[in-house]
Amino acid sequence: MPTVQELYAEIWGKPDPDFEAAVTGSLHPRGADGLYDLFAWLSPAPDDLVLDVGGRDATHAVDLARRFGCRVLSLDPVPLHAELARARVAEAGLAERVAVETAGIEALPVGDGEAAHVWCHDVLNMVDLPRGLAECVRALRPGGGMLVYQTFGTALLEPNEARRLYAANAIRPENQDPARFEAIARDVGVAVAEQDVIASEWREHWAEAGDRRLLDDLLAVARMMRTEAALVERFGRARFEAELGGTLWGVYQMLGKLCPTAYLLRKQGS
Repeated sequence: MPTVQELYAEIWGKPDPDFEAAVTGSLHPRGADGLYDLFAWLSPAPDDLVLDVGGRDATHAVDLARRFGCRVLSLDPVPLHAELARARVAEAGLAERVAVETAGIEALPVGDGEAAHVWCHDVLNMVDLPRGLAECVRALRPGGGMLVYQTFGTALLEPNEARRLYAANAIRPENQDPARFEAIARDVGVAVAEQDVIASEWREHWAEAGDRRLLDDLLAVARMMRTEAALVERFGRARFEAELGGTLWGVYQMLGKLCPTAYLLRKQGS
């Protein structure tokens, strides 16, 4: 650690232009569309059945059908999401290729080996992980693939921060460990074919493109923290914690406390 004299006189007092250039220049971060490029490695064929597990409003299901010509079954356990998904599919004119059902990952409404591939975006931190992954493996045909996008905690996330964040966002803390995820995947019969550590890249990409989300999130967090008592009294503790946790999610990704990661998994067997 520097002394006060070294800090003010030698480091801050003598700026290093090379350091400034190193931290202000773009690292050319990738955008979120790269997830579809990763999924393309699975070679989805027209008319393959792809399960979009935890499909929410079917945004990804619609994109998958358009990009790859596959059939997609969008599944989500929240009835409101199913309503939004059906509306989006109808608006896209893809009702013949994208179906919507209310179902969770622990009980998929398809037969054994019926699905060619599974798309699972930002879901596994909230579910019974061994049961959910095993159910995906059951639904996959031999050799079928699964794309998983998951945000894990890192060593930079302090224990108190983690407890508050996970409780507010209905996250199972045990699911935030990538080593545990990989071990369970192997146990249920899928091999890790590819791992892509995304970290802060997507959010850097958005910020460099002029997206204000990060600044808006920082402002919202600051305002929520300064008016916590009043907001809790007016809206309740549960809503306050959920809104704060959801807003901190992206901030923590930028700070390295959370690490988005994508996996390609392959079901064993020919």
